[in-house]
Amino acid sequence: MDKFIKGQIISYCQFVKCGKPAAMMALKDRYVEEAKNLIDNQFNLSVHIENLSEGWKTVWIYKEKYVLEIILELPKQPKTIFDHWVLGKVFGYSEQSIKDYLEINQLL
Repeated sequence: MDKFIKGQIISYCQFVKCGKPAAMMALKDRYVEEAKNLIDNQFNLSVHIENLSEGWKTVWIYKEKYVLEIILELPKQPKTIFDHWVLGKVFGYSEQSIKDYLEINQLL
């Protein structure tokens, strides 16, 4: 794994340690085990892996066990205000930021 990818993972872990419910990133299959070890051993955080496409995985990083249930229920292609709101909350965005996003994208 190169330094850039490792730096991204470390940054996402720090976001979650500081209070964001979850972080996620796309990662090539060959880096998944190394990423899982880094996330678990260095940060003591949990990981959930989903298939993204051939050769790629989605790596979710979270701290609280209940967040996994939320991750599993998240919309894959958000369409409604609720879909966008819940995604915003999972990634730690403020109410104002979510509202701004909804207004800019003409969902309100």
